[in-house]
Amino acid sequence: MTISNKLSKLVLICGLATATLGTGAVIAKEGMAHKPGHFHQHKQARFLLSERGVKKLDLTEQQQTQLKSIFAAQKAQFKALRGNDKDAMKQARVAHKAQMQAWLDMPTFDEAAAKELLAQRQTKGEQFALINLKTQHQVWQILNAEQREKYQEIKKHIRKKGHKNSDKKRSRDEQTPG
Repeated sequence: MTISNKLSKLVLICGLATATLGTGAVIAKEGMAHKPGHFHQHKQARFLLSERGVKKLDLTEQQQTQLKSIFAAQKAQFKALRGNDKDAMKQARVAHKAQMQAWLDMPTFDEAAAKELLAQRQTKGEQFALINLKTQHQVWQILNAEQREKYQEIKKHIRKKGHKNSDKKRSRDEQTPG
């Protein structure tokens, strides 16, 4: 095997390991992409159920009750998907790590095994994302046209504010000696 082939395989293995670990981080955060300024699902629930959110959007009692029900259902779905048994979750992580190590130790690249490792992690992330999308749809259906417009503006403002904060943090990090 040439040095070029060995190097190519090493780069591919490192990329796969990084992708697998990155997917795990997403799953750990309930399948949500944590981008600067992104209006996270838990922030959405907190805002819509807060006095400030109720006032800004002029939500009725019925809408508030419906939103509470939607977010409670979402929380229950997340909990069911995550599971309550911390030992079982730890064992699953250890088993996945062992599978990953066994795959890395193989003398030849096994694409099918690599795809299986990735698929195992991605499936759960997709389930979390699906729950989030369903919740967003349900929330949107409760709001009237005027409330939707106000809500979009509020989300836009929050995103901009988040980007400004992440830019400040990045600037601070660049100035701080490593």
